[in-house]
Amino acid sequence: MNYLSTSFSHGYLLITFFCLACVPYSLAINKKKKQKEMENLIYDFTEDNPATNWITVNDNVMGGRSEGGFSFKKKRLIFSGNTNTNGGGFSSIRTNPSDFSLGDKEGLHIRYKGDGRTYKLGVRMEGKSVSYRSNFTTGNGWQEVRIPFDEMDVSWRGRPLSKDEHPLIKSKIRSIEFMIYDKQDGPFTLQVDWIKSY
Repeated sequence: MNYLSTSFSHGYLLITFFCLACVPYSLAINKKKKQKEMENLIYDFTEDNPATNWITVNDNVMGGRSEGGFSFKKKRLIFSGNTNTNGGGFSSIRTNPSDFSLGDKEGLHIRYKGDGRTYKLGVRMEGKSVSYRSNFTTGNGWQEVRIPFDEMDVSWRGRPLSKDEHPLIKSKIRSIEFMIYDKQDGPFTLQVDWIKSY
């Protein structure tokens, strides 16, 4: 009986030691993961005045009638308005020029909640008027999507351009944008929780 008790005690101590030894390792992994996520974070809209980072560009620049813009609620970016296809039919918001250090990144990663409509996420380079964008769909509830830079289509004022003639140089990306241009009339609302690179 004493032998069994002693064996059980030794076994219990070994298991306890093993579990305690794993805790620092697990904490280190979680800390490293969190640090990596923070390094990739571009916006989480927790700063004091996030509105200073964004501007609105709607189709009224070409005589359109769509309305749209941005606001912030509960530390989230809200892109909302009303599109009117009797004209340009689009609304967009974009960041003011900034160096996001994306030269070694593969793309953008966002968490969002939409309204069933299709949106575009894109970027612009320093000193260039062309845009690089990809579509993403929205459904019910919160979603995440990763959009690779090399899958973005390049265009100028809605006109498709050649990627060979207008390559995207990631180190020169200075603006990130959201756009709605799905050839539908009506209200739209897109909530964005955060924007990261990967």
